[in-house]
Amino acid sequence: MTVRPMEADDLDRVRQVTQAAFAGLEAASGVPEPPGQSPERARIRFAHLLATDPGGCWVAQRKGRVVGAAIAILREGLWGLSLLVVHPAQQSTGLGRELLARAAEYGSDARGRIILASPDARALRAYLGLGLALVPAAAAAGVPRAVRAPGEVRRGGADDAPLVAEVDHLVRGAAHGADIDKLVAAGHRLLVHPGRGYVTIGRGSVSLLAARDEDAATGLLRAALHAAGDDVIRVEWLTADQQWAVQECHRAGLSFHLDWGAVLTDGDVGPLRPYLPNGAYL
Repeated sequence: MTVRPMEADDLDRVRQVTQAAFAGLEAASGVPEPPGQSPERARIRFAHLLATDPGGCWVAQRKGRVVGAAIAILREGLWGLSLLVVHPAQQSTGLGRELLARAAEYGSDARGRIILASPDARALRAYLGLGLALVPAAAAAGVPRAVRAPGEVRRGGADDAPLVAEVDHLVRGAAHGADIDKLVAAGHRLLVHPGRGYVTIGRGSVSLLAARDEDAATGLLRAALHAAGDDVIRVEWLTADQQWAVQECHRAGLSFHLDWGAVLTDGDVGPLRPYLPNGAYL
């Protein structure tokens, strides 16, 4: 078994291992597997992170095949674990710990760390071993009922980048930068509350939301739920600090899943509220 830096030729295999790992988690825990990314959209994500954070991108290889991967990112001193997957056939072999150690080393000088964790007990033990504090998280899903979009919220664009960065700095102490552009390139929609916050929507979920205050955050979430129309939408990473989102999901008639996972943090990560993070870009 070899753990080595990720290369561009590994990206398709990393996507396949990711799909296999999440399918295995769903079978073992009953937690719904995230909607699969198309090869093109997965390549956008992995190629972007390999370009921005080559020191945080690792793969595990056995007999010439990629069987695990880890991707860690750094944004203005904020470290996040974007991906940690091991093929089900290779789990419980210590491979995940090796990959996590390489990814964690990439953030050794970070001012803050954040991980969005699945309910996998082995992963949670490993993350707690890094010294992070755990906050349980829920998710809500369903077809929104009788949701009206607030008039202040509009479609966002490139001109809104300064607002997005300002709100990111306020909420998490670091801007997402080009990560937002890659979300949009992968088919996510950007909505903004002028001067107050933004939300991205993609793959049947609210993929990222940050605002200056809870009233603006509630309006952005309401606009995102309205945009779902008659389709199912999921709102993830609902912690005790995001009661504004819990109440809005309740009003929209969504169903709650209490064993979704956990948000783990350490150091200076900002208030992280009002905030709904993104699994890939944190």
